Amino acid sequence: MPNLTPNYGFKKPYLAENADVAVLNENCDILDEALMVTADQSSVPPAIATKSKLSTIIGWITNRIKAITGRANWWETPATTLENCSSHITSGSHINSSTTVSGFMSSIDKSKLDGSVSIATGSKIIIRDASGRAQVANPAVATDIANKDYVDSNFVKLSSDSTMTAKIIAQSNTAYTTRQIRNIVFWTSGDTPPTTQNGDVLIKIF
Repeated sequence: MPNLTPNYGFKKPYLAENADVAVLNENCDILDEALMVTADQSSVPPAIATKSKLSTIIGWITNRIKAITGRANWWETPATTLENCSSHITSGSHINSSTTVSGFMSSIDKSKLDGSVSIATGSKIIIRDASGRAQVANPAVATDIANKDYVDSNFVKLSSDSTMTAKIIAQSNTAYTTRQIRNIVFWTSGDTPPTTQNGDVLIKIF
């Protein structure tokens, strides 16, 4: 009985034995079967270098191809090639992102983002400073943002004495239990009081 190889079981006749065509044919059949492998893409390769049979190695390779392409099966055509990816990265050609399309940021938009400032600067994106503040120039039209200096200079400050320069239009109604501004009319001369309306406060000066 000849020896057998450890992996595929090829027969190894002893030197003293006569050549046997049947043994040679059997070895050829084993080799022929071993070379006809089925790629098992579910076979995950080990984390270290390991020797194994050809069918196992092919399975590991197809498993890695499947992982690289991201397809359900290793034989499926990938969405793109590594060459295309390399060319894309090198040339910088890409789809710019928009409100409806995912993509990369254009160089123009990147420059705008990098140039954002917290101080009042024309044609720049506003970014908060380390304290969470940002500045704007004085407003020019009704829909502009108003800054603190403009508000302090043009409106009455909280808990601060101020001279009122604008005209106040008082209420004219009979809701006398409601707190609201009323007209104050001074009666300084004559026997006939000045004209008043609902809610006016009349003060006669003697």
